[in-house]
Amino acid sequence: MDLSASPELRRRLAGLLCRELGDDAELVSLHADGDHRLRGVAICAGRVLSFVLAAEDQRLRTRPLFDLLQHRRIRSR
Repeated sequence: MDLSASPELRRRLAGLLCRELGDDAELVSLHADGDHRLRGVAICAGRVLSFVLAAEDQRLRTRPLFDLLQHRRIRSR
């Protein structure tokens, strides 16, 4: 089920992500996995994370998908 039409749910979940991951966390995608779980993707501090929020225990589980790294090239003189 696509939950993009539920702005209240997206706001509440974005608040939960900010509390758990820090103020720079942003919700990217969200969908329901049956009646008991929400799944999605979030960005936080240069990391892309997948998350699952289980309804029965209201526990947010995250898993890193990949890190966005900034590389600097050091010039030799």
